[in-house]
Amino acid sequence: MGWFKNMVKNWLNIQENPGISIMIQETNTFEGNCFENEMWYRGNSSELHQYYTQFDDFVGNSRFWGAESTEGIKFRKIHTGLPKTIVNTLADILIENFNGIEIKGNDNNKKSWEKIQEENVMQELLYDAFVDLMIIGDGAFKIRYDTDISKYPIIEFYSGKDVEFERVGKRIKTVIFKTQYNYDNTQYTLKERYEITGKNSVTYQLYDSNDNPVKLSKVPELTNLKPIIENEFPLAIPVIPVKSKTFKGRGESLFEGKKENFDSFDEVWSQWIEAIRDNKTVTYIPEDLIPRDNAGNLLSANTFDRRFVKVEKSSKENDASKIQRESSDFDYEGMLSSYCTALDLCLNGKVSPSTLGIDTKKLDNSEAQREKEKTTLNTIKKYIRTITPVLKKLAQISINTYEKKEKKAISEVDAEAKFAEYANSSFEAVVETISKARPGQPIMSIEQTVEELYGDSLSKEKKEIEVKRLKEEVGIIEKEEPSIV
Repeated sequence: MGWFKNMVKNWLNIQENPGISIMIQETNTFEGNCFENEMWYRGNSSELHQYYTQFDDFVGNSRFWGAESTEGIKFRKIHTGLPKTIVNTLADILIENFNGIEIKGNDNNKKSWEKIQEENVMQELLYDAFVDLMIIGDGAFKIRYDTDISKYPIIEFYSGKDVEFERVGKRIKTVIFKTQYNYDNTQYTLKERYEITGKNSVTYQLYDSNDNPVKLSKVPELTNLKPIIENEFPLAIPVIPVKSKTFKGRGESLFEGKKENFDSFDEVWSQWIEAIRDNKTVTYIPEDLIPRDNAGNLLSANTFDRRFVKVEKSSKENDASKIQRESSDFDYEGMLSSYCTALDLCLNGKVSPSTLGIDTKKLDNSEAQREKEKTTLNTIKKYIRTITPVLKKLAQISINTYEKKEKKAISEVDAEAKFAEYANSSFEAVVETISKARPGQPIMSIEQTVEELYGDSLSKEKKEIEVKRLKEEVGIIEKEEPSIV
């Protein structure tokens, strides 16, 4: 059969497909991508314009922020600040729903962790970590000691732009923290290698601006750094909430796949503002009727306020000079439709408009709003799923580090990081639902009813009096139990 096929192929002169070779060049490195993401979060219009006019995107710099207006024509570019709003809102939700890290069992461990949290201002540390994880995509916690600063372990978070990962297969073996130092008009980079498998060692190496290794003594404040040859536990914890498909082994930013949409959204809003300027009522005034200033000079026209436009005086016979006013039509519905579409593309799959306080539909009922909140819920869950075991490990390592510094036995720390459920039903909705399920039946004790009703507005003693009064009204009277003697 093979001989027959070859004979037919040769007879018909059939040529095999040699295959296609395509070479695609990446537009950015991981470090460059981190810098681009930070530009969007910073939200400075001038910085975005400078970046994209110098950045070659291989499509002719056709982006809004990379485009240049025609010479002599001024066009205002406006950044809406949407990327920063998204990140800050999600970070606020995460930190508000964070119920802390509970240490179980050992009372000494509980007291130590309370002091460590207080010393490191844990809420602020975690908020900054959440923000960096969303912007950059990954990062790592580092636990170190500096007795000149505190007697408790110091917890620091490094965003992905200052962190490198070394892997064995798919497992991270070493976390490298990079810190910049400027001394004697020279920039140095300190690389701290934290091994998180095996001996859990910590080593230091300083590099100059040419990436050549130099002695730590080149920077006086690094002279006292001492390596750790072996440790009972790792002193670094990598954090990668969502894995990137573009940069293997690194995390994916919340902005990935959305930067083009952010660019379009800024363009729509900038055009809207420009259209408002262009559609102002314009007054055409002949030159001989133009108002004058206090010195008697003719006022000059301004393209911003468009108060008037100077026209030549008519030379026709019996044609008197007249002031004319004209106004153009503003396509509000078309502008609004473009704005809402661009906004939907920016938020699609990341966060619900209602989470940001944006109401673009006006007709959504409460049930529809809750359904949209599922988008935000899914995004929040991605980060909670990753950060929960990391925080548990962070507490364990911090307590063990303090025990080792105090020359105590390393204990087994039972820690649990807790997050409240986001977008759950309100208390009123829960009470209404349960009341319908149990009509005419009490669903709360009198004590809990008083607590929910008054909260902190009444003292404990007054609450007890109120509980006693309500019980007596329904026929419940408390008496002391008689002695059996």
